[in-house]
Amino acid sequence: MKHKTILFLLFSVTLYAETIAQETPKGKNQKKGANLPSVKAEVEASPTVPNENVVTITQYAANENNFRGISVYGDRFARRNNTEYKSIPDAWFLTTELAFNTGDKKFSSNMLFFNPIVGRTNRDNDYYYQDKPGGDNQTQTVAHSLSTGSLGYDPNHIKKRAEKNALGDSALGEFYFNWENRAGSFSTGLYVLINVGDNSRFATSDYAFIWRTAFLKYINPTISTFYKFTSEFSGYGTGSVYSNLSFSHKFLVTENFQITPATHIGYQYVNDYALQRRGISDINTSLKLSYLGFFVKGIHIYRPDTYLWDNAIFNPQTGVIISDNNQNDQRITDPSKRYGLENQITIDAIKNLPIDGDLRQKLVYRYQQQDFVKNTFVIQIGYTMKF
Repeated sequence: MKHKTILFLLFSVTLYAETIAQETPKGKNQKKGANLPSVKAEVEASPTVPNENVVTITQYAANENNFRGISVYGDRFARRNNTEYKSIPDAWFLTTELAFNTGDKKFSSNMLFFNPIVGRTNRDNDYYYQDKPGGDNQTQTVAHSLSTGSLGYDPNHIKKRAEKNALGDSALGEFYFNWENRAGSFSTGLYVLINVGDNSRFATSDYAFIWRTAFLKYINPTISTFYKFTSEFSGYGTGSVYSNLSFSHKFLVTENFQITPATHIGYQYVNDYALQRRGISDINTSLKLSYLGFFVKGIHIYRPDTYLWDNAIFNPQTGVIISDNNQNDQRITDPSKRYGLENQITIDAIKNLPIDGDLRQKLVYRYQQQDFVKNTFVIQIGYTMKF
């Protein structure tokens, strides 16, 4: 019985194989796996994934960084080198901007790094003998020891020292949520600016609100408002608000060459915690020439309301014989007239004039001050690449 069962199974398999062979047309050569889709067919059938850029990098060199009407590097570089404030600064620095592709147009994130090319080291610009950088002037002690021939001080402690006046690096981070409606497009988020080893006023943490209007799109009207909510520098500027209205348009001269004129007007609501002044901080007009990925941009910055900046916060009074107490005369301390033997001789000569004391003070003012620089010209040279 067992052998009959095995023979029956073998006969059934043979019969099934013959039946299949008869159903297949003779001479047709079927390939193995012909009824399975090929890898190439699967790739062609799959949806195309767009090759989007991960990050856009923009780098440029510029001779000044003006932040909401404040000279960031130009004025500091002039004070470091004991030179007068100029309309065309020479405080060259490098800016690197990274605009990230977040994968969702509702979110945008940018990082900017500002790195001075010049003035990165501390230097002695007051020529004082002192016990620490920026310390009291003890030059008379040294002079007395030299005249008497007796050493009345420690030369290792009282000596000329470099002040902390190097231009420092800075970084800016932006993160925005974006949306659109019939009123236009909007962005709101954080605007955080920090310094590394720089005691300037170039730092803030703001809540930002940006509106790009739905009308007059040819000139791209944009209103940006920044609400400061932190208290860097012992409360300086806490609660201040900065707004600007900007316009721009890109003219496509050729496929690779564009010209972009732009302008913006900035308004500062309270300049600092003490004076609480407000006014137009800056009016910027620029012209940008772009060819392929390279560009040259010229910027003119006009500061009409000088009383925002004509004070000791933005123009330090160190090294002056008589402090500038008039914050409305559009004149500020000239860095080139503060230190050095020549300046000291001139000021001593004025102080010894046989004239009225008030007149002598006005003459010292006249010598140690310069007109406030209302107009500043900036040049940017750089490129943009996408990865």
